[in-house]
Amino acid sequence: MRPTQMSPFRIGCAPYLNAKPLIYGLEKQALFFPPAELPERLRSGEVDAALAPLGASLSEEFALVDGVGIVADGPVKSVILAHDAPLSEIRSIAIDPHTRSSFLLLRVLLENFLGFRPNYVPFSERSASRLLIGDRALAYRKENPRVTLLDLGEAWRDRTELPFVFAVWTVRRSEAKGKEIAALFREAKRLGLAARGSIAKDKSEWEYLTRYIRYEVGEREKAGVARFCDELRVLGEKAVVGKELLWI
Repeated sequence: MRPTQMSPFRIGCAPYLNAKPLIYGLEKQALFFPPAELPERLRSGEVDAALAPLGASLSEEFALVDGVGIVADGPVKSVILAHDAPLSEIRSIAIDPHTRSSFLLLRVLLENFLGFRPNYVPFSERSASRLLIGDRALAYRKENPRVTLLDLGEAWRDRTELPFVFAVWTVRRSEAKGKEIAALFREAKRLGLAARGSIAKDKSEWEYLTRYIRYEVGEREKAGVARFCDELRVLGEKAVVGKELLWI
């Protein structure tokens, strides 16, 4: 059974494997964009809801759908820093252009927790260290099995003992059908999690969707969001974080 669809209703989503269980049954209403573009697509009204990076969804203009997200409670596998030198000796990091939350998380880990700030350079520049996300990160790991990696989900958990929420369903607070939309996404998640066996193309994808990626946003996950907000303020990114988050 598929979730009841709303019309007209446009969903913004990243074209990544980890998002597929959350748009199960809603694929025909989905428009796919790089994660970093999704908040602006939502802000402009091009989409009615977006599975947007957490770091770009904390503004007071947005409401967050309760109970659903892309979460890691330990290693995430698809958000990685590939590096040759020890972390403390890294001088520059090339940043995947599609990231927002993961870049902010990397900055928290390096600047707040480890106390140093490398140069962050465009992905097109040569650098021995690279921040990779999503399917690009999964492919890189498969092609470079012996490379030194920092898994950002694991590093966050080690430092905070909390899960990290990488993306959440986000709607404009002015959206009249916000609660109806939220209920639709929770139902899609329920059906999508049950369908992961058909979504995964092989054993590796099945392991990724069931072992590494979690989709529940409960009290521990919200505590992780709150801690991330605190760390962003320490980082000097106060403009990113609204005064109070609204979960619907």
